[in-house]
Amino acid sequence: MRKKILFIIGILDTGGVSKSMLSLLNVIDKEKYEVSLLMMNTSGAFSNQIPTGVRVLSDSRLTALTSGFSGIKDLISFRKGIHPLLAILSLIRFIFSFIDKSLAGVFLARISPKITDESFDLIVDYNGQQDLYYMVDKLKGKQKITFFHSDYRKWRYYEKADRKYFGKVDGIYTISEECVSALKEVFPEYTDKFHLMGNISSPSLINKLADELIEPALTKQQHDFIIASLGYVSIGKGSELAVQVAKKLKEVGFSFEWWFIGGVTNDWDYQGFVKKNGLEDNVKFLGVKANPYPYLKRADLYVHLSKFEGKSIALDEVKVLCKPIVVTNFSTVHDQFEDRVNASICEMTVEDATDKITELIHNTSLRQSYIDYLKQHIVDNSNEIEKIYSLLS
Repeated sequence: MRKKILFIIGILDTGGVSKSMLSLLNVIDKEKYEVSLLMMNTSGAFSNQIPTGVRVLSDSRLTALTSGFSGIKDLISFRKGIHPLLAILSLIRFIFSFIDKSLAGVFLARISPKITDESFDLIVDYNGQQDLYYMVDKLKGKQKITFFHSDYRKWRYYEKADRKYFGKVDGIYTISEECVSALKEVFPEYTDKFHLMGNISSPSLINKLADELIEPALTKQQHDFIIASLGYVSIGKGSELAVQVAKKLKEVGFSFEWWFIGGVTNDWDYQGFVKKNGLEDNVKFLGVKANPYPYLKRADLYVHLSKFEGKSIALDEVKVLCKPIVVTNFSTVHDQFEDRVNASICEMTVEDATDKITELIHNTSLRQSYIDYLKQHIVDNSNEIEKIYSLLS
């Protein structure tokens, strides 16, 4: 009889955690294991990319409870079934989130309906926070592990609840050595539970997807240089710095397009800045792309100006495509890069980012040295999945 594994994800949206989840589901042996995925919210852009052989568990009430105010409306909609008590509790949770995120996360897990009594050999919470609390309190598993995908020192909003619930799981996994160190620093009492499992990137799959066609308008290159950035357009990703860098590049006469691949948030007026500074011909917000790799393949340079990361799967994927990279000096950057060996590392300022990009545009030999190094150091880490298998041996 096949052993049963249940993965839990909040939402399969465009972020790195979702892409990492999908990569894992693509490589896991679905002949040997019975693999299920519980999606707390089914509205994500990547929800239709779940590989064949994975059973999906979902519930419209869970989706509504994790969809903000629109979800509250759904809970009292005649069309979707009336759940007035859940609507009230969801509103209370929303209020709690402004006061104490730990309290709000635990409260959300408590009010979320239990949708299965099935028992699993292993349950893997791939998201953390309220999904961790839900797994511990409402799901049956012989073993339960959780993931945290960032530097915990930069993301301590749920620390009080995590401290309680970390003691109730069999293992706590994260994606880089620096992230392991951060967890040990914040939670020294759980040192023996912390483990490293890197994001899975499959070079063969990435290169295959990169050969797909993109829309004709973007194949007719109007400028000398294409820059790409992948991920949410947000302050956390340094996008407000990026558009200011674009302004400076245009002022000195560079001929370039900068493609932003990902949803645009409303935490800064990106569109307004572009319009005000006459950058419409240079800065292109392409939106969410289910397959971003053809766009990355066409780029001459990849720029990643994040304020913090765990271990960016986007950067691992760009390394597979062997693109010259400019990346900010966030706390975990040296888990992936060495300055002037496989990337140019810049400070989190418009000035330094502009200088590093300008240097790479001018310095063909430096760009080529990064490309050559990356070609010689492509890593297929699909064997990271063995760390999941080892829990079931």
